Amino acid sequence: MSAVSDLAMDTLRDPKEVARQIISWQLDRGTLYMALVAVAAVNALLASAPVVLLEGEVDPTARAAMPILALLERPFALFAIIAGGLLLMVHGLVWAGRALGGHGEFTDMLALLTWLQALRAAAQALVLVLSLIVPGIAGLVALGVAIVAFWLLLHFISAALRFDSLFRAFGLLLVVLAGLFIGMMMLVTLTGVTAGGL
Repeated sequence: MSAVSDLAMDTLRDPKEVARQIISWQLDRGTLYMALVAVAAVNALLASAPVVLLEGEVDPTARAAMPILALLERPFALFAIIAGGLLLMVHGLVWAGRALGGHGEFTDMLALLTWLQALRAAAQALVLVLSLIVPGIAGLVALGVAIVAFWLLLHFISAALRFDSLFRAFGLLLVVLAGLFIGMMMLVTLTGVTAGGL
């Protein structure tokens, strides 16, 4: 367990070096897929925990403003979205990254983003505990976690694709997110599914 906590601390101190270390493990796809399923399940449970354990349902006013919050009442659907979204993100980053001159393997990106999701799960557990004790501070910590996670993501993308700067990683991320958003809108248009329908 100490090895995992040490790796987590090293990730915050020197994310690019830790990324190289994780890539050097050369984990096979089967192992990475199992790890992805595990971290997606934990993230889905932690995201749904405040609703399932404390309130029982999303506040109707909040649901009316953001219908997507209804997913917090459906951990299995949330798990599928997290796992599927992570896989789509990995594929998109690798394909688009290669098109932009990057050099990296699918398994490298999958390993790094899975580790990032594991760190996010740990941070989410901390935020959940804080929300029970000091709700005001929990919101600030959650914001800090989001900023740090974004910074780590840029380093991981850069390391996985052998980019020479974080600006290239940032540009790639914008391209991929825009592509995923457009694809999602097209899917919604073709199927007639709406956020409220989720």
